[in-house]
Amino acid sequence: MEAKIMIKSTKMVSVLLASLTVLGLMVSTGVATVRAADNGSAKTTQKVDTKAQSKIADPKAGIGFLTEGSTTFEGSNMLEGVHLSNDFSLTSGILQISYTGKTTVALAWGEKTKTQIVMPDEFKALMNKTTADGKTFLDYIEPSSYFYAPNNQGGHTQKYTYKRSDISYDRTNNVLILQNQIGLFNLLSSQTLEAHVYIDLGQAITDLGERIPDAYNKSFYQFKSVVSSADAIPDWSLLGNAESEGKINWDKLDQGWTIVNQVPTIHTPVKDTDTKVIGGNAPAGSTVKIRANSEDGPVIGTAIAGVDGTYIADIIQQKAGTKLFADQTTALGAKGFGTAIVEHDNAVPPALSLDATRVKWGEVVNGKISTPGHTIEAVDMFTNKKYNVTVSEDGLSFSFDTSQIDQASLPTNIAFTEHNGDQVSGKSILLVMPTA
Repeated sequence: MEAKIMIKSTKMVSVLLASLTVLGLMVSTGVATVRAADNGSAKTTQKVDTKAQSKIADPKAGIGFLTEGSTTFEGSNMLEGVHLSNDFSLTSGILQISYTGKTTVALAWGEKTKTQIVMPDEFKALMNKTTADGKTFLDYIEPSSYFYAPNNQGGHTQKYTYKRSDISYDRTNNVLILQNQIGLFNLLSSQTLEAHVYIDLGQAITDLGERIPDAYNKSFYQFKSVVSSADAIPDWSLLGNAESEGKINWDKLDQGWTIVNQVPTIHTPVKDTDTKVIGGNAPAGSTVKIRANSEDGPVIGTAIAGVDGTYIADIIQQKAGTKLFADQTTALGAKGFGTAIVEHDNAVPPALSLDATRVKWGEVVNGKISTPGHTIEAVDMFTNKKYNVTVSEDGLSFSFDTSQIDQASLPTNIAFTEHNGDQVSGKSILLVMPTA
């Protein structure tokens, strides 16, 4: 029976994240033990015996190829993550994944291998995204990526540059798979090999339109990896211990994620007397829109957020009970709305503003109301008779037709007052004269 090996653990990848201006990483190292399942029906777990000459000597055995090594993160400026252009329209940054290890057991003669990398869970949405023209994350793996066997075949270096056809993605397990299309020889033990993968992460984010979330654990992004024979099946459940995992020790890889999910706030209370909405928590330079009644309601005010995220938007006064929605817009898009309910101002209204204080009978006089929803009274100061007043639909103005006054009572004074419940404004006086 042909022996089949299930890989249980190996040393991870070395991950280098760099922007186009060189990003950097924190440092982490470790060594993992190598385990494999026995090829018998008992399926027992045991350490691989690297000195088992009977296994190594048989080129048909198809022994799984394992290594041990260390994980290192190095560079500079890592805490900036990928870089955003000033207008947020472009994202740049190169993700370099590099593996270096030493062999602990041999392959069948000339057998090919594959490099498998479990990507962070935070990358799943990006890696599963497809553009309208069919591009995926794999199209942003650069052609400079390669597999390197320095001591292969009698000491001769062999280097294989990955083709697009060599690269695939296991959606179920979130695993990046790269086929190493060179046969390995003379790798009995303690021989070195390398795999280097360069990903234009920034361009992938830009083109695919999917941001990388902040680290789910609020601490780091985790990678797991193995180099194995082409038909070996890794057991990823054992690749999560401190010795085998690789980490980017930063919790905010993509600032764009923060910006997209930044929801503007509205400072409350917003009164029905207010002509401005003040808020904060908007991305610097973003356009903040205030909408009335719904998320897609009419825009009643706009503002540009300052460097501290605050904004002041001029609005038309809104009736008490109106729900306001605030959203922000950048080249990255936005998610979510800040909300507030317009409250009634119980203060005494100011005296009404009239467009005239002396008119002839038959003319129409207009005036302004301080707060939508307030009522207006027009009363003859000599007879105490109340007259009709027409209020505009927005509740911010009114008109008074003097022709409703009995000409026999002219001249007369009409007192206008604005009523806010029990609160009454001062009087605004209109003198109405006869036409003759």
